[in-house]
Parts: sequence; C-alpha cells; structure tokens
Amino acid sequence: MKQMTFSFQVLKGVIQEAKDKLDPLDKFLFFCLFFFPFFMSSSIFLADLACALIGVLFLYRISKSEKLKYFRKINKSFNLFIFFYLVILISLTLSDHLYVSFLPSFFYFRYFLLSLCIYYLLKKYEILEKSFLIIIFFTICLVLFDSIIQILFNYNIFGYKKIGFKEIDTIQYITSFFNEEKKLGSYLVRLLPILLSLIYLNNVKSYKYEFFILFITGIVVFHSSERTALFLLFVVYLFYFILSDKKKYFIVLIFSIFIFLFNTENRLANKYILFTLEQIGLNQYINGFDQKESFDERFIRYYSEEHENLSYTAYIIFKRNFIFGVGIKGFFNECNKLVKENLNLKNSRGNKLVCSTHPHNTYLQILSEIGIFGFLIVFYLFLNLLYTNIKIIFKKNISKLNKSYFFVNLSIIINLMPLIPSGSIFNNWISLMIFFPLGFYLFIKEKNIDVSN
Repeated sequence: MKQMTFSFQVLKGVIQEAKDKLDPLDKFLFFCLFFFPFFMSSSIFLADLACALIGVLFLYRISKSEKLKYFRKINKSFNLFIFFYLVILISLTLSDHLYVSFLPSFFYFRYFLLSLCIYYLLKKYEILEKSFLIIIFFTICLVLFDSIIQILFNYNIFGYKKIGFKEIDTIQYITSFFNEEKKLGSYLVRLLPILLSLIYLNNVKSYKYEFFILFITGIVVFHSSERTALFLLFVVYLFYFILSDKKKYFIVLIFSIFIFLFNTENRLANKYILFTLEQIGLNQYINGFDQKESFDERFIRYYSEEHENLSYTAYIIFKRNFIFGVGIKGFFNECNKLVKENLNLKNSRGNKLVCSTHPHNTYLQILSEIGIFGFLIVFYLFLNLLYTNIKIIFKKNISKLNKSYFFVNLSIIINLMPLIPSGSIFNNWISLMIFFPLGFYLFIKEKNIDVSN
C-alpha cells in the first residue's frame, strides 16, 4: 500500500475520486457519512436524520440478493446483534413503560444499519479507506482548532462562549460546537482511536500527525472539564504507548503537557484531583480521620454519594426484573414506581433510592433496563475485544494492519468500559458514537484473520 500524507489537496482529490467511482445511490450514502462526524459535533438532530436516511437507503440498496454477498463473512457479528435486538424487543413487550420504551427499542436496529453501511462501502470501494481517514482527520482538526480558539479568546468561531466565562468563582470549561452541552471531551476521545486505526490502515508515513493530534487532544480534553473523558484519554494513551515505536518521545510529550496544565489551571486541576477524592471519600484517608465522624461517613464511595445511590437503585430494579429488565428508558419511571410504593429500601451503607433518567453506568443500565441477557452479550463483546488486543500486544511482529485492528477494537472498548460513570448507552448520541466505529471494526477484523480467530 502506498504511503500518504494529509493536505487539503488530498481531501479534494479523495472527494473527486469518490464522486467518479461510486454509483449514484452509493455516492449519496457516502456523502451522508462524509458529514456524519461533523454532525455528531454540532447537531444530534442532523446526525440522527443522517443515520435514518442511511438506514432506509441502505436497506433498499441491499434488497437485491446479489448485494448480500458483501456480508457473508460477518455472520457471527450479525447474529450477535440480532440476538441483542431480540432481547431489547422482548424487554419492550414485557415492560410496564411501553410508551417511553417503544420508539428507542423498536427502531434501535437503525444504528446497526449505519455500521453495515460503512462496512459495505469500505468493502466495495477500496478508495474509501483513504476517504474516511481524511474525513475524520479534518473533522477532528476542525473541532480542535475551534476548541483552541475558545480556550484563548473565550469564544469559539460561532460565538459560543466558554462556560463560566465572566462568572465569579466558577470553573471555566470549553464546549466548542456543542455550545451548552458537555460532550466535547467525550466526542474527541471516542473518535481518536478510529483515527489512529485508519492512519495505520492507510500506512500514513509519519508519527508527526499522531503526536500532534494526541498532544492537542490532551489540552482540549483537559479544558473540557470532563473527568470521565480525561480518564478514557489516559486509557487511549496507555494503549498507544504499549504499541508505540517512539515510547521515549511519547512519554516526554504527554508528561510535559499535563505537568504544565495541572500547574497553570488550578481550578480545573482541583476539580480533577481534590474534588474527585472528596466525592470518592479518599480525602478522609489522606487528611486523617476526624474522630467525631460516624463510621458510615468513612466509607469509600463509588465515585460519589449520588452515583452510589443510583447504582443501588439500579441493583434493586435489576433484582426485581432479573431476566429482561424494565425496558429501555424505563429506569426513571420504575424508580418512581418503587418510591410511590413507599418501600423502605436501604442497605448497610445507607444507600437509598434515587431517581434519574439512567443510573450513569453502562452495565448497571443494561442490567436494569434489558436484563441479564443483554448484559452478557455486551460484556462478552467487551472481554472478547480486550482479549484480542492483549493477543496483539504479545505478538512478536506487530504489523500496521494489526495496529489498525488494535485501535479500532479500542474505539469500542472505551465505549464499554465497566465501573466508570457514563451517559445513557441508549441515548441517541452515545448509540451513534458506539455504532459508528463498529462498521470500521467489521471491515478491519476481516483483514486480520491471524489474530481474530
């Protein structure tokens, strides 16, 4: 495979080549996907609309039997999703909250159609390997550029101001195109492994692009004030370090940036470290116990008291709906139902029922909303991908194709990390961020027979 570099001329050439080689319907599907990463950073409505259009047109495209030949090698992945979707539908039919569960449950298949469409286009048109790399690279660069503008001048290119700007004693953080939504860090961290995967798939010839993106992403994610995103970024850094041929340079780069940030941005640093320790309860062990404190106040908590209460609530709901849960988005209504029953449910730690839209943990949400079978499917996928990456790490000769497979696996792993707080896994935005890399995963996995079996 020939090496390539990034430039606007390359972007223009890739678009022109795609226009020349794709048939009209595939061309429309491609251009929906071309703008998809930007839609995800600016408008969930447009992103969801693009997903729906892609789904409908893709179903029409594969309705002819000869098109099904492209999917013969992904039967296992296809069957796994069908089983997961059937679990969702059974959970829906048994749910007491049909009116809130119906739409997100019944139309959940549209996300998988997005993945299949990416796989289909990549398999049919070799040129699109380069196209998707260029698209994601320039989208990430655009978001990073806008974020740096907001850091330096307090406003981004659309005039969205930094949150907390001109307010006294408030932590200031950036959101870029997301305006008031706190998703910037999460967005970048979830796209970063896909970009790295495509860089290796396309044999990009220099580490300078990777180091540049990793360096600037670190600055932006830190200023986004998203603790989970920063943790996931360190996971990406760790996996990158393990596979990197330039370990010394990478360590110097990362350590220098975060030493600088933690020493110059005191309020954000305090939030990341001191506030987190206080929420978890570790500050008591660091500062020493106040002898007047009760024993209960000395427990180390799961992230925070609120998160621990939500986890306890999810456990109670799961225990009462073990097999198929209460239905997607049924957590809040089921919690209110339990509260109205005046159940005095408390454990030895004093946790109580707390109602929210979701329990803020991926696996607890799956257990409480679609039950044990849904959990087993997702956790199996997580462990399988993690095991595959460990196998790649211990290979004697790791090819660029192996590295590409490694990072596309990582793009799914970080979406399914256990224990850490998370958004709703059935939320439109997060679902799209999970299923978008799945299409690349299916395509790259097929090329990596030596480590995927």
